[in-house]
Amino acid sequence: MNVAVGRITAIFTLFALSLLLPACSEPRTELPVNTRLGGDFSMVDQDGKPFGPADLQGKLSLMFFGFTQCPDICPATLARTVGVWKELTERQREQVQVVFVSFDPQRDTPAYLKEYLAFFDPGVIGLTGSAEQVASMARGYGVVYLQEDTQPGREQDYLFSHSDFVYLLDQQGRVRKLFKSDFDGEELINDVRSLL
Repeated sequence: MNVAVGRITAIFTLFALSLLLPACSEPRTELPVNTRLGGDFSMVDQDGKPFGPADLQGKLSLMFFGFTQCPDICPATLARTVGVWKELTERQREQVQVVFVSFDPQRDTPAYLKEYLAFFDPGVIGLTGSAEQVASMARGYGVVYLQEDTQPGREQDYLFSHSDFVYLLDQQGRVRKLFKSDFDGEELINDVRSLL
C-alpha cells in the first residue's frame, strides 16, 4: 500500500468513527440506535428488482459496502460475515440477511453480482444502482469511497480506496453497531443474538 492510499484509508476510518460518537437518540444501552446513519435509498438487487429501506425491515441485516473487483478486503470481509451468519442456528439465520452493496455500478451489474455472491452463499443480497443512487446510499450510511487513478490503457482495472465497516441493522432497518472488517466473530454473533 503506498503512502497516499494509506493516508486516505486513515482519513476514511476517522471519518466513519466520528459518525459513531454522538449517534444515540436514547440513553446508552448495549446496542444504541445510531440516528446519524441510514435513511431513504433506492437501489436494485441481484435479480434486478427494486430494493429500498422497507426491504431491510423484518429481519436483522449484516450490511457491507464494497466492490467485486476488490483484491483483498471486500472478499475477505464478505467471507467472514457469511461465515459468522452460517454459525447461527437455522432458525436464527432465517431472521438475518447478509447484504452486499456495491459502489462500482459500472462493473457490478445485477447479473454479475448474482454470480459473484453465489460463491459466498446464494442467499446473500447484492445491491447496485446508478452512480447517483449508489452515492446517495453511501452518504446516508457514512461510507466513503474514492476511485484510484489507473495507468494509461488500463482504465478498466481501477480500484477503490474505501471505508470498510460491517453494519448491524435491526428489524426496523436502524443501524445498531458498526464492526471493523477484522471484527471478532464471537462478538458479532453475540450482538446479533441480542437483537433476535
